[in-house]
Amino acid sequence: PLARTGPILFAKRVPGSFSHQLTQYYGRCSRPGGGLFVLEAPGESMRCRRLAEDALPLGSVQHPEVSFDGRRALFAFCPAPPAGASDWRTDQRCYHLHEIDLETGEVRRLTSGAFDDFSPRYLPGGRILLLSTRRGGFHRCGRGPCPVYTLAILEPGGGEPRVISFHETHEWDPALLNDGRIVYTRWDYVDRHAVHYQQLWTVHPDGSQPVVFFGNNTLNPVGIWEARPVPGSHLVMATAAAHHAMTAGSIILVDTARGVDGLDGIARLTPDALFPESEAPVQHWHAPVGVPVPPPVPPEQKRWPGHCYRSPFPLSEDLFLAAYSFEPLIGEPRANPAAMFGIYLVDRFGNKELLYRDFNISSLWPAPLRPRPRPPILPSSATVSGPREGTFFLQDVAVSWPALPRGDADRIRRLRILQVLPKSTPHANEPRVGLANASPGKQVLGTVPVEADGSAFFRAPAGLPIAFQALDDLGRAVQSMRSVTYLQPGESASCVGCHEHRTSAPSPRGRPLALSRPPSEIEPGPEGSRPFSYPLLVQPVLDARCVSCHGASDPAGGVVLTGDPQGEFTASYNALAPLVPRSEWKGGDFLRSNSEPISRPGFFGAKASRLMDALLDGHEGVRLSRDDIARLVTWMDATALFYGTFDPADQARQRSGELIAGPAVE
Repeated sequence: PLARTGPILFAKRVPGSFSHQLTQYYGRCSRPGGGLFVLEAPGESMRCRRLAEDALPLGSVQHPEVSFDGRRALFAFCPAPPAGASDWRTDQRCYHLHEIDLETGEVRRLTSGAFDDFSPRYLPGGRILLLSTRRGGFHRCGRGPCPVYTLAILEPGGGEPRVISFHETHEWDPALLNDGRIVYTRWDYVDRHAVHYQQLWTVHPDGSQPVVFFGNNTLNPVGIWEARPVPGSHLVMATAAAHHAMTAGSIILVDTARGVDGLDGIARLTPDALFPESEAPVQHWHAPVGVPVPPPVPPEQKRWPGHCYRSPFPLSEDLFLAAYSFEPLIGEPRANPAAMFGIYLVDRFGNKELLYRDFNISSLWPAPLRPRPRPPILPSSATVSGPREGTFFLQDVAVSWPALPRGDADRIRRLRILQVLPKSTPHANEPRVGLANASPGKQVLGTVPVEADGSAFFRAPAGLPIAFQALDDLGRAVQSMRSVTYLQPGESASCVGCHEHRTSAPSPRGRPLALSRPPSEIEPGPEGSRPFSYPLLVQPVLDARCVSCHGASDPAGGVVLTGDPQGEFTASYNALAPLVPRSEWKGGDFLRSNSEPISRPGFFGAKASRLMDALLDGHEGVRLSRDDIARLVTWMDATALFYGTFDPADQARQRSGELIAGPAVE
């Protein structure tokens, strides 16, 4: 009976001209052909009818979404020239949201401007959730331009979509869970490997309470996209896919009651399809010590093991609609064939029944064209107007996973608050902000106190991607957050501990000390930490304490610690930065070299630096003041960066020791 869905709404679409998770949804990469269609009697006939044929020019349709009452549908559309007539790197075409009345066929356009707007979802209160490039910024780890798209809201009356996610890089495939939250995919690679962390997060429809849902410490599958809730269940169905290709792979069921990371919480519903890029039956990222590395193989075999599925629409935990391709997935930079996917009814026991296939073009995103339950409206904790700030409450910094080293938890008396800066230039390491490869920019907002019982309560600005570090009595980071969070205006956010296990519950002990007082204000860091500037933060210490022995002429040990420009940075930075353990995107055996996937306490920064140990021990009789120590540990813990901006002109000013106004994109 579940298979008797009635008519099915779907889109015919030619896959984008560049096969990658980032580029597949840009208007500039769209190829012409297809449209919006209804399969009238699935399982009985392949007869279908086209919607809005006269209302739209030649172009590309994606992400159809049926309204709760089944009378309207949202979709994204981009006009596209004939194939081969444009260059994706320079083209300015964009997807915009449209809505169609399914009874009258009338189409109205909802968004406009030089932004990609797509993946629309109806919310129960009348608003529309979408992905949009309106926040600004670019990805950090490759050639572009690849503008960042994040969650945004379109009010019922229309107007300009309002960004509600301030994550520093891309997000995908929002869907409404049965409890009213939003589940979506976040690319979470702050100071981590760039490929493996595209997993599931949740957020409230007002943009508050962004939290991990599943897989943020998981390397297989590479990522999870297209999540949708199973009717009447806490389970989520999704596509386990690759990073360096468009979304396609194996269909999985995610059960967070069985695990929040790894394979324990995953049931593979299509066992005939491997997880692309992480489960290819040949050469992996690294081999164990002593095991010979297999000979090189063609990239197609290494990454893309064979046929693939995508666009699951769950009817139950055992039965679902999906798009299926007999053709293997093709990764970047090439395009996939136009006619890869047909629409199937699939079950978890290995059966699939063809419902529709067009041999000239792919058919994607099937959804029953009927009314569906409306999830509850969650109350909002955010305010659209008013002060752009909120509060954070931390119950106990010692509650940590992995556990903090013995004695370190008792010495934590402050938290450092870092602002992670979105990249404002389009290509990796052009320009660099420090030695760390493809690093995000950072600046230090300051520090706040931690009470004797480990609690903290403080104000923080809203609308900024921020991260926290737990500091010992010397101000060194014992544990660092390699992700971001953010506040909506007026929001009060809280957590159990510092990297606590996600199944942890708050302790039932008495009232935390931090809640017995008003929230703390952030105490600014040392000069040169906001905007971040190595010449203003670190060089004054070197000039006062070190240059007398490590000057430009006859430097001790051949180590020059002057602030003279040298290449992209300065002489002292080029000498000292390699001595600071830093987290970054690394290849090779990144598991050991970069503390992945779980951040180990004390693995990076000043706490792990032999340079810092030598200075604290009084290297050559040098005695550092508290201000000196604060400057050096702040620099080391902020990934040993040099610049606080990606803007080349501002970088030139910073290199010469000037103070700049701040980052180009916040």
